[in-house]
Amino acid sequence: MNYTECITCGRKLKDKKSIERGYGPVCYEKLMKAFEDQENQVTIDEVIEGDAV
Repeated sequence: MNYTECITCGRKLKDKKSIERGYGPVCYEKLMKAFEDQENQVTIDEVIEGDAV
């Protein structure tokens, strides 16, 4: 699916890659950072079981 506006902020998308993914470069970078941070979170079960790093 191709987008003409950023899904996050609504700004007009200009380059092909942004149009294909639906996010401008700044919003896409923030999204990837959020996913990275989420993957690094430790659950309470990991803490209790001693698997947390």
